[in-house]
Amino acid sequence: MKLTPHILPLVLFVLVLFTACKTDEPIVSAQSVTLNKSEDVLAVGDSVALIATLLPDKAQGTVVWTSSNEKVAIVTEGLVKGLARGSATIKVTVDSLLYSTCVFTVTADDLPYELVWSEEFDGDTLDLTKWNYEIGGYGWGNSEKQYYTDRTDNVRLEDGSLIIEAKKETYKEYTNKYTSARITTKAKAVFAYGKMEARISLPAGKGTWPAFWMLGATSGWPYCGEIDIMEHIGSDPTMISHATHTSEKNGSRGNNWSNRQYIDGVEGNYHTYAIEWEKAYSDGDDNISFYIDGVKSTTAWQKHVGSTLTDWPFNKDFYFILNLAIGGTMGGTVDDSIFDVPVIMKVDYVRVYQRK
Repeated sequence: MKLTPHILPLVLFVLVLFTACKTDEPIVSAQSVTLNKSEDVLAVGDSVALIATLLPDKAQGTVVWTSSNEKVAIVTEGLVKGLARGSATIKVTVDSLLYSTCVFTVTADDLPYELVWSEEFDGDTLDLTKWNYEIGGYGWGNSEKQYYTDRTDNVRLEDGSLIIEAKKETYKEYTNKYTSARITTKAKAVFAYGKMEARISLPAGKGTWPAFWMLGATSGWPYCGEIDIMEHIGSDPTMISHATHTSEKNGSRGNNWSNRQYIDGVEGNYHTYAIEWEKAYSDGDDNISFYIDGVKSTTAWQKHVGSTLTDWPFNKDFYFILNLAIGGTMGGTVDDSIFDVPVIMKVDYVRVYQRK
């Protein structure tokens, strides 16, 4: 039979369609998925490829990759990258049903510290390129009884140490019965992360409240954050307090994080008080560890999920404060007989180290 010209294209279309139907293979759904490893170790900054195998052979499906902790490791189409020290489980899922996992331990070598700033108090007068005097009376938000001055009677350098001396006296027209001193590095020396330490000899006597601490360089308290590296009260002679204050948890609310250590001989003797403030130290979270004479006392941790500046403002610059308060909400009742001898806080040095 001879095909007419108008029938020939239709016949060719049917032949092509028939051929395609015969050669197309049917879609095979995945019955299982496996990864080429179930656990691995990865250094921060390095990447490694995971290979997912679907069974049976030539099976198809929608593949999705996820990380259990994207602070530690992320995954893109099977390529895993380590971001911070910690642990993360990488999961491959097929068609929302089948899955396989690989646990990654991400490691990081701690770089050595190097000294980036120090105050040795070796001069004759306080270095005003590093320090500010804070002056005034008004209780300082804690019902404190002293008036802070910049007089050498209250703050001076002697024999390579800073001397802050509290006195029982009425200063000028103010009703405060005591004077003392408070100095800060605000707007002159600010730091974020590192090892901060000071070697300090504390005064004795009921009513004394010396401190070595830090405030955030931006915004007001408590939003700026506060790190109390060392606080002591003479009514509890062996106690050293470490604390943090945030907008969410602070002393005004009575719920701030704190820790107390009890050590003989902190009054009248030098001891070193320090923090190590680390970025993404473990599982991608920041922390602040507190030390006395090189021995770790405790560690405060950033909240792992949903952390904001209200609960962890400790990711920006802070400045130092050294002061000797008298009385107040923490210092308590003052025993005036303590002033029969000099009431003195001595600071040998303040030093800041950061990772290279």
